[in-house]
Amino acid sequence: MNLRFHYHRLRRDISNFSLLRHRDYTGFLISMHQSGTHWLKHMLAAAIAARHELPPPRYSHANDIIGGVHDAIPPARGPRLVSSHSIPHLLVASRRFRKLVRLPPYVVLVRDMRGSLVANYEKWKAHYACSFGEFLRGDVSGRRFNNDLWWCIRFCNAWGRVASRFPEQTLVVRYEDLQADALRELGRINDFWELDLGSAALALGVSESGKDVMATKRDPDTPGGVNVVRRDDRPAREWFSPADREFLAATCRVLLRHDFGYDYRRWDTSS
Repeated sequence: MNLRFHYHRLRRDISNFSLLRHRDYTGFLISMHQSGTHWLKHMLAAAIAARHELPPPRYSHANDIIGGVHDAIPPARGPRLVSSHSIPHLLVASRRFRKLVRLPPYVVLVRDMRGSLVANYEKWKAHYACSFGEFLRGDVSGRRFNNDLWWCIRFCNAWGRVASRFPEQTLVVRYEDLQADALRELGRINDFWELDLGSAALALGVSESGKDVMATKRDPDTPGGVNVVRRDDRPAREWFSPADREFLAATCRVLLRHDFGYDYRRWDTSS
């Protein structure tokens, strides 16, 4: 299994050129799946709209202000920000490459993998059509699920390597810290990207991005059959059987190189 993981990791890490092609941005938001991406984007977009006198974000995903690399270019009056779940090409972590090519500053949004996996399963379980235990064991090739344990480990290892080598150009934000104090974390991002949004706009971004507000701004083009909001409120740890817990802990012990402060040996504090 370890050899298969490293084979597919390397195969994908040297073939994903997206971040190398798309570089001309004020800032690039990179996030794990189900890590609060829409929430963070909406807070930032609402603050940007207030600061630059733009219409507020139309939908909860805020793609009209902070879209993906293939979305329309955002309004000229605001900063040019973009978001992605992309795992970087190996060259993004190369010091020699960065001397030759400018890359934008990255904000990397991470979450305890257990919470991310449970939320992803809840969102896509009708499509996956399997038990949680089967989903947890995933598909090392990356073909069956859009996010699983193997993808999470690849993401954390790759961006952890980038963050450790280029700390001045990479800001790590944890979803749990965003939950604890959204305004503080938004301020860190504002300072890192030098957005100059101001305290009033940042506070408005937080206040305009609560769950109730976000629920009213669902994009009608969201694919049917997808649970956008997690409906099962059980703590993530309760989804894992004893065998599941041992499998995840053992896999992380062998393969996970950058844990971003999460302890996958413990189960009393997972979200």
